[in-house]
Amino acid sequence: MNEEQKFFRHIQKAIWLLTDGYEVLCRTKFAEEMEQLYLFDLKKIVEISLGEGCALHNTQKKCLQCPLEERLSPKGFPFKAFTKTHELIEFWGRVDFSEDQLMLQIDLVTNEAEATSDHSMFDYLNGVREIERKKIAQDLHDGIAQSVYSLMLETRGVKWIEKAQQEDKLREIDQHFSEVLTEIKNLAGELRPMSLDEFGLIPALEQFIKRTIEMTGFEIEFLVTGVERPLSETLRTAVYRMIQEAIANAMKYSGENQARVTLDYQEETLFVVIEDSGQGFRLSKEEKGFGLMNMKERAHAVSGELTIESQPNQGTKVSFTIPVKE
Repeated sequence: MNEEQKFFRHIQKAIWLLTDGYEVLCRTKFAEEMEQLYLFDLKKIVEISLGEGCALHNTQKKCLQCPLEERLSPKGFPFKAFTKTHELIEFWGRVDFSEDQLMLQIDLVTNEAEATSDHSMFDYLNGVREIERKKIAQDLHDGIAQSVYSLMLETRGVKWIEKAQQEDKLREIDQHFSEVLTEIKNLAGELRPMSLDEFGLIPALEQFIKRTIEMTGFEIEFLVTGVERPLSETLRTAVYRMIQEAIANAMKYSGENQARVTLDYQEETLFVVIEDSGQGFRLSKEEKGFGLMNMKERAHAVSGELTIESQPNQGTKVSFTIPVKE
């Protein structure tokens, strides 16, 4: 064993270096210890990261109705494996590829309550995906589809109108088309606001807040302190979505008609606070809800820290800190 391999073995992580044929070149001491406790098939784990295997099941028969539909990222993916006593445990994996070898890192999910609850990370991933799909489908069906159907009937009916009235009717149809186009743009803005990419985080938030106030009457105070710093697309999106989620929760559950959003740009971090003075809730009962888990997952994905403070009748305060640079 050369000096590099000796150094590698003492890295405080479970890491394997593999050939492109999945032969182990070297492993850390932590990896060796994990292999003694868990039944790992390193080839299958790498295949999971590439979307070629299943993170939940070992057989194709079980996978036929598997809920985990989308490809996972090699940079961070969940999977399950058995202990030597056949207990199913959840892990996070990461695979980095080079030309002729790859590096596999495995971390144990240490929060036992989370790993064994009904809201495990697999339930979370699939649940949030289904909630988002349901909302999009409902918006398309109840909004745009109905509007297009109405326009179709109006257009078909033009030929039955007297010639003198057709011009007025066509102007009316043209106005309705304009309204449908606006509806489509609003839906697209909810999915991915164009201003977030074109103008940056603060203009996008200002537009979101203005639209929310106009559509719902919910009052939102928006404050920015410090010197604004440019953020990457990943960070902009994470901050925007977390604020969007926190405001949605405040509107649904606070019982109040107002909230405050504060962005504080510091030297190396961005500190964000969303707070209301509503009815609040007990964290022990609600902390595993999809909305809160969604925000926690977004913060974690960008190396941020998220804190939620709430008590019954004492309002709710959601605060998170993220690095200005990825």
